Amino acid sequence: MKKHLYLPQPGGSHYICYPESCGHYRHEPSHREYRPPGALKEYNLHVVMSGRGFVIAGGERKELSAGWGFLYAPGARQDYGTDPDDPWDIRWVHFYANGMEPMLLNKARDSREGVWIFRLSQQRGRVERALGKLLRLSETYESAKEPAISAALYEVLAAILHDAGTLGRPAGGPVREKMLEIADHIREHCHLKLNLNAMAEKAGYSPWHFTRIFRDAVGKSPAQYLTECRILLAKKLLVSTRLSVKQIAYETGFGQSSYFIRQFHRMTGMTPGQFREWYG
Repeated sequence: MKKHLYLPQPGGSHYICYPESCGHYRHEPSHREYRPPGALKEYNLHVVMSGRGFVIAGGERKELSAGWGFLYAPGARQDYGTDPDDPWDIRWVHFYANGMEPMLLNKARDSREGVWIFRLSQQRGRVERALGKLLRLSETYESAKEPAISAALYEVLAAILHDAGTLGRPAGGPVREKMLEIADHIREHCHLKLNLNAMAEKAGYSPWHFTRIFRDAVGKSPAQYLTECRILLAKKLLVSTRLSVKQIAYETGFGQSSYFIRQFHRMTGMTPGQFREWYG
């Protein structure tokens, strides 16, 4: 059983993402797609619900099962299909993006074959529910539903980017979960005198190895994440207390007020005093 839903395109470009079409394939043992370069102008997203299939990338056949997915960049050569002995149940969306390349992190565009293959972990249920909502809204399309359709697609993409690991280097599993726990620990204790060695010791890795796997899981280095957490705490103290800038520098783990002011200005574009004046 297959379903293809085509949507009228909204006027203007006020949505950062919007589907051109969407649908699913269920128990279709002959499902096979090949598109030469330039054939499809939209992004092409697929997420496997059950069963098995494959993607041909880099001259190799990549086997996929439930919880896996792939995203093709616009204009990329595409070659994928189901396993005829265990046909996949797969949801798909062809969509336009308006300035979303930074959010998508150029995942598909940067790969040699123009396809990003990923695996879902903690956000798998959320992605599946959002895809189901997108299909229901598209099936009963009304112009008034345009914002909800765009929002459902955005939720799908945001959850995938938050959760997905790359084929061959999955972000799911115990290592990623541990890194997210460490990130929570950093956020809760950012006011202390944390450094890379202390964070790595807490995680049980060498500083070099910890930095690499933390960046893979969280999307930024431990030092960057620590600084961001301290700036967020500083913002809270600036608007909710009358502590001096020097005291806030101490309370947020920066120590020296001059360093705190430089970091705050670098991340917010204003000094702590200006921030307090605007938002306090």
